[in-house]
Amino acid sequence: MAFELIPQGKKIKDFAEEIGKYWDEVDVFQKIEKMRENGEPFIFLEGPPTANGRPHVGHALTRTMKDTALRYRTMMGYSIKRRDAGWDCHGLPVELEAEKHFGFKNKSEIEDFGVDKFNEYCKESVFRYIDEWHTMDSRLGFWINHENAYITLRDDYIQSEWWAMKKMFSSGDLYKDFRISPYCPRCETTLSSHELAQGYKDVKDTSVYVKFRLVQDGRYAIAWTTTPWTLPSNMLLAVNENEKYADVEYGKEVYVIASSLVSKVLKDNYTILKTYSGKELVGLKYERPIDFLQLPDNACKIVHGDHVNLMEGTGIVHTAPAFGADDFELGKQQGLILVNPVDLQGKFNDKSLPWNGKFVKDADIDIIKYLKGKNLLVRSEKYEHSYPFCYRCDTPLLYYPIDAWFVRVSAYRKELVENNKKVNWIPSHLKEGRFGNFIEDAKDWNLSRNRYWGTPLPVWTCSCGHQEAIGSIQELMERSGMPRPKELHRPYVDQITMKCPDCGGKMEREPFVIDTWFDSGSSTYAATNYPFNENMPQLPVSFITEAIDQTRGWFYVLHVLSTILFKINAYSNVFCAEFILDSEGKKMSKSRGNGVLAMKMMDDFGPDASRLFFFTSAPWKPKPLIEKVVKENETKILGTLVNIYSFFASNANLDNYGYSGLKQSSNILDRWLTSRVNTTIQECRKYMDLYEFHEAQRIISNLIDEISNFYLRLSRRRFWESSNDKSEAYSTLFYAIDNVCRLLAPIAPFTSEYIYRKLHPDQLSVHGALYPEADIKLIDTKIEAKIGVSRLALELTRRARQNAGIKGRQPVKELLILSEKLTESDLDPVREEMNARSIRIISQSEKPEKVFIKIINSKAAPILKSRFSEFEKFIRELNESGEVDKMTNAGISFEGIEIPKDAVEFKAEAAEGYVMESEGNLTVYLNTAIDQELELEGLSREIIRRVQVMRKEKNLEYDATINLNIHAGSRIIKAIEKFRDKIMAETLASTLTAFEDTKEIGRLWEIDEEKVYIEVV
Repeated sequence: MAFELIPQGKKIKDFAEEIGKYWDEVDVFQKIEKMRENGEPFIFLEGPPTANGRPHVGHALTRTMKDTALRYRTMMGYSIKRRDAGWDCHGLPVELEAEKHFGFKNKSEIEDFGVDKFNEYCKESVFRYIDEWHTMDSRLGFWINHENAYITLRDDYIQSEWWAMKKMFSSGDLYKDFRISPYCPRCETTLSSHELAQGYKDVKDTSVYVKFRLVQDGRYAIAWTTTPWTLPSNMLLAVNENEKYADVEYGKEVYVIASSLVSKVLKDNYTILKTYSGKELVGLKYERPIDFLQLPDNACKIVHGDHVNLMEGTGIVHTAPAFGADDFELGKQQGLILVNPVDLQGKFNDKSLPWNGKFVKDADIDIIKYLKGKNLLVRSEKYEHSYPFCYRCDTPLLYYPIDAWFVRVSAYRKELVENNKKVNWIPSHLKEGRFGNFIEDAKDWNLSRNRYWGTPLPVWTCSCGHQEAIGSIQELMERSGMPRPKELHRPYVDQITMKCPDCGGKMEREPFVIDTWFDSGSSTYAATNYPFNENMPQLPVSFITEAIDQTRGWFYVLHVLSTILFKINAYSNVFCAEFILDSEGKKMSKSRGNGVLAMKMMDDFGPDASRLFFFTSAPWKPKPLIEKVVKENETKILGTLVNIYSFFASNANLDNYGYSGLKQSSNILDRWLTSRVNTTIQECRKYMDLYEFHEAQRIISNLIDEISNFYLRLSRRRFWESSNDKSEAYSTLFYAIDNVCRLLAPIAPFTSEYIYRKLHPDQLSVHGALYPEADIKLIDTKIEAKIGVSRLALELTRRARQNAGIKGRQPVKELLILSEKLTESDLDPVREEMNARSIRIISQSEKPEKVFIKIINSKAAPILKSRFSEFEKFIRELNESGEVDKMTNAGISFEGIEIPKDAVEFKAEAAEGYVMESEGNLTVYLNTAIDQELELEGLSREIIRRVQVMRKEKNLEYDATINLNIHAGSRIIKAIEKFRDKIMAETLASTLTAFEDTKEIGRLWEIDEEKVYIEVV
């Protein structure tokens, strides 16, 4: 058979385009799915992106991880279930883009415009870049069914979510409450605890120490706060009745502060008058420092609070029940009527306040100035702390009192922890760390959102207090007696009313949509329309993967909903990827303008090079996107593999070779390579099973390097010359390339396919082949160990040449090798490559070394003191005498002074005329003397290399003969004449004419600083 050659100049990026067309034209993906349909199920779940933004390199990374896992499992014989795309369609990101489009600044403008028109735009905008996503998936080689994609805005998907919410409503796990919630004043809606966790930033806020005058005796209770804007809403002060407090004279005033914090608060110039229990403060009344708002009579008193600690502040906590969870609970305990002067846009909304109409955080400075003017400020200072921001719009959040619907997640903490034990986390430290810690303290999920574009909360309420949850479209129509709404979105579902069974009144829908994370977290069941398709969800899913931030996003909500609804873990294996950084190691972001789009990465590098880059190191470690690294990786792995195939195909075609199975070979290099292939297969399967794709890539890369730079380098003559074992060499090389293609296929699918189909033009695809399985009978650990040592000897020889400035093509006179493991026969495979006239294994007594003593000054000087210089002279003379060779490293006696062995070091260096290189128990000594004959032979080899380059540039076949004309100086001409036959044989030259002149005929080369003109005719 003839093996198709790779056209000269064809780039690896071009392979991808050609293979992509082939896959599309032949429906390769669909055919392979059909081939595997009866295999053991492997269940996948796509984490749904929103297509209203363009895909970036982070998306390319996670899609590469998904595709690699699925291609591997397919090649292992599995049938991949739910290999379907998914699109997340609802939520604030979409609304914010719509607001930007229309120029809306707040929710009232949306309502004036019309919720129906606003949501219609949101629906259309969701898929603005879907074509680019499809193109990226195709170019990247991400095999996924877009035709069967689940889409969270569809009625069938929403209906499944309604079923889930009704189930939780019925069990009491979905409930309404008025409480303090994280609230975004820009988006005018609450956030959940897992959303809150994604938006913290380290910021410097102004904190204040404020005086609260006690009514009874004029002392001042000093309270500390990082939110001055909450002071107008102060209703209580909280102390810990079990801690010690002090009256402190400071200037002409007496302050009340926790005794252990006095020095921290006041620094100096104070006098402690007395200390007492915090219990003595409870019940005391005080005057507010800012008293514009009217408060109920039972406010403005000191109370005990369990949450008060002495870690920071003053031990007295300013309490505004409208703006903090602990404050809110304390206010409830005291029976206080809430006072809230802040509107839903985060602005003061009370005409009695001087700061009315200002955004609360913008009023901090004015409030501080007011306190200073009233002499009620002890001091203000910058305080660095972690503060929550809206992870969608980057607005600082408020803790705000509001009606909201919650999922009772806290009741399932034990089950969440138990289900997490069944999950394999990659990397493993997330299981008990970032994720495990989060679920151990899981908060109730603030589910409702005061927004428009989202899945409507399916709860209807009557003014009498009766509530019902609706679990399907059919139930909605039956209960309301109204036709099916146009779609299950606002405003259409808002128009549905029903009769209250308790009082006969009109029930209306709770005016909320739900957290869009509930949409994506419902994909385990809603993507298949459960329970309306009557099939139970396939749980747990075998494999999911996304970026590390999803530990408190998608991974979390999947886990929560599966635990509550189905009492089982949502997934068995979860792979977390870190972020790709820019070339300077900084996090990519739109605001910085340093993000890289996935399509640009495809354009610049091609898909396989991009995919290889993602696995250059563990994907759970951040890595900078550096062009040089991407290209070096492509060259090292793909470029080398292409060269290996080209060498094989060119030679095999000349010899009319056809592969008919792996032949048993007597050649040690063939047996070594066959063993290495199967050892690599064993290791690869282990790492691929563990989802450690970067480790699999590393060992495949090592094998490719071994084939190219060791096996072929040492075996190439067997392919060029007539030999008895040539067919065994071809068989071994074919076997190696075939297995490398299959091993590499899940990671670099295009190049693997391209080369595999040239080996097997009659087969559909490498991705339809089975992943290699190691043949234990072909693994020979003894041969691998033997060749390993001889390879090390060769590598040390190369290093020694480099240190001596002697090129690899220059023969040397002598190589001496000190090793207890090597035998003369072990060197046979590498002997020619070592390029030495004489290669000998020597004993310890024969090594050309000079041993000398080096003084460890820091150890010897304190012992010798004033005699140190005499000792230096003694050691210098000892080294020059040559007697050190006979000494042992047991310390030295110097004129009655015993020098311990750790004060001197016995070192060895090569004898004159040699260089040495060592690693482990192996040392190579290279004789650096080059006589005239060796020099001429080296020059002849340099000529041969130049001619071979010219043959390649002319695209000559391997068996094509040439005529050579060479113009050069006398040294080069001498080399040509002495080694004429060898030059002609190596270059397939029919004639070789050498001219001792420097006529500029042919191509100019510089060999050993001499000009040489070579003409290939």
